[in-house]
Amino acid sequence: MPDISLWNICNNKCVMCTNPKEYSNSNPLGNYDIKTQIKKLKLYIKGINVYNSNFDKKNYINITGGEPTLHPDFLRFITYLRKELSEIPITLLTNGRSFSNEKFLTKFVSVAKPPFTVAVSFHSYDKKTFEKITGIKNSYEQTVNGIKNIALKFKGELEIRIVIHKLNIKELDKTILFLKDFLLGYKNWRITIIHYEIEGISEKNKRKIYLKLSKSAQKIYSIKDILKGINLRLYHFPLCVLNKNLRKYAWITLPKEERIYTYKCKGCKLKKKCLGLMKRYYELYGDAELKTIRE
Repeated sequence: MPDISLWNICNNKCVMCTNPKEYSNSNPLGNYDIKTQIKKLKLYIKGINVYNSNFDKKNYINITGGEPTLHPDFLRFITYLRKELSEIPITLLTNGRSFSNEKFLTKFVSVAKPPFTVAVSFHSYDKKTFEKITGIKNSYEQTVNGIKNIALKFKGELEIRIVIHKLNIKELDKTILFLKDFLLGYKNWRITIIHYEIEGISEKNKRKIYLKLSKSAQKIYSIKDILKGINLRLYHFPLCVLNKNLRKYAWITLPKEERIYTYKCKGCKLKKKCLGLMKRYYELYGDAELKTIRE
């Protein structure tokens, strides 16, 4: 099932955001009303149920933005989804700040029944670095409190997403240690480390946040002992840049039109299970970091 982009504004201004600058405006563009979203979704569900009897077992929903929790009808939309698609896994992509509000949290928990994952972006253990990335004062405290509240009250899964780039890569080990300590004793959480995409605001800031995939992979391998025991995922990494002990954590999460396999991928035994390169990354930086794995 396609992602549902519920809202086109955000209360953060992250330097590596893949959305255009307009998503950070205080005024919505006006084309994301809930009635339209529900109408489209009803038609989609009807079509799927007619042509695919295994819909409940094979599909999932990602709710994205902007920051979807800012939509005035956000909770109504979640209620509708859970009523109509009670067995479908739902993942909410959020900056987590809304969950620092106890009233919002209580209402959300009452309607967001499992299978449901809340995926919160977390940039650094360090407040200064964190808010340098988000561009918003006090966003660190609100995010930390939001994560704490989710871990304490939410019955679904909690995913912490760390998008790594030049501004936070050196602190990755300390950020992971912070999260392990902070979430000690809680269940149903995982960490997803994501190499940033070059699109939207990220494209405009590409010199500021530039980081090679191979450098990301080296840093992750260097903290392999810290990562032990963590439910881990890695996004946007070609398998050949990762140490062979890390490859099992790599996921293919981008559509085919956003990826590319170069001549180095021909004959590689890992190709079928590999993301390849992000197309924009290849256009800017080439494929010198790739290698063909034949055995």
